[in-house]
Amino acid sequence: MLTSNEIKKQMQLGNILIKNMSNGALDKPNSCDLSIGNTLYTFDYDIIDTKNSSIYLQEVLNDNIKNLKRIKIPETGLLLQPNKVYLAKTVEEITTHGFIPVMHGKITLSLLGVSVELTSGYKTQNFNGPLILSIIATKPIIIYPDIKIANLSFFPNLNHCQTIRKITNNISCGTYTSGMLSGEEIKKRMQGENPDILINPQDEIVINPNSVNLTLNDTLGIYSDPILDMKKENPIQKIKIGEEGIWFYPGEIYLGRTNEWTETNNLIPMISGRSSMARNGFKISSYGEMGSIGYKGFWHLGVEVVKPILINKNIRCCQIYYLTKDGENNKSYTGPMQNLSKDELGSPLYKSLKKIR
Repeated sequence: MLTSNEIKKQMQLGNILIKNMSNGALDKPNSCDLSIGNTLYTFDYDIIDTKNSSIYLQEVLNDNIKNLKRIKIPETGLLLQPNKVYLAKTVEEITTHGFIPVMHGKITLSLLGVSVELTSGYKTQNFNGPLILSIIATKPIIIYPDIKIANLSFFPNLNHCQTIRKITNNISCGTYTSGMLSGEEIKKRMQGENPDILINPQDEIVINPNSVNLTLNDTLGIYSDPILDMKKENPIQKIKIGEEGIWFYPGEIYLGRTNEWTETNNLIPMISGRSSMARNGFKISSYGEMGSIGYKGFWHLGVEVVKPILINKNIRCCQIYYLTKDGENNKSYTGPMQNLSKDELGSPLYKSLKKIR
């Protein structure tokens, strides 16, 4: 993944163009902030025909509305209805040559139960235009115009490998300068006086072929108010996972954190759910998974379930994996999630939004 310095360098070379980029959008170590301005689009009926999906996207892209409904977000805020699909396009327009743009949601929104996802999963090199996003809220929540809605990152398009590595007499593979760390490489990066990766405690961690399992702390939170507000500190009721476990129910946002404290240097940490949990309808921060170089802290999680499910103490709920950085870097993450207290389970988004009131 490109560092912010490398993104700026490629912008100077003309390989990446980010039009309408806001001030400070590239202040983080390895991503660019994205905004949707003040316009949303939604379906004006309850049944959606997937055969018309490309038509819907073109309506949003060209702002030529026939099947959708255009909604303006006023300065006083707009109430998003739960489980309703809202479409939007970024204010920023992206042009790339030789680099692949990928969008990730923000953990501060994930902790409010707001899913922000790229409608096509990821883009390709030589992409040109704004990004079309879908926004879905778990609970009624007030959104405001011009908030930072997502993170944009870039990956180099690896057409050619640097060398060929022989595995057996009949099998060989290419080697590249960047990519995802293997489990063995994670172990190496955890060693020495100044390791790139710190996971504490590490005496019982499970290292997979290219990730490390993390466990869920037994203190959880749920929001007390029926309507959430992005600009407010929404009150939270804390609950405990007892020895017999606790039931999670659909329609609720369960706020938690990992037992493990992690620190990452010279790499980009990423968090994802575990497939064994996903098969049981357990979804964990799947839309706020990207970390930053220099991140220190527990991983704070927004958990939702499709069906009632019994969750036990210290369950292996997610996994962390690591991407190599591409380009020089002279900064570490200093955002709202850095060193967040273990007792603060809700979203700290309101702290930054106070500045735009």
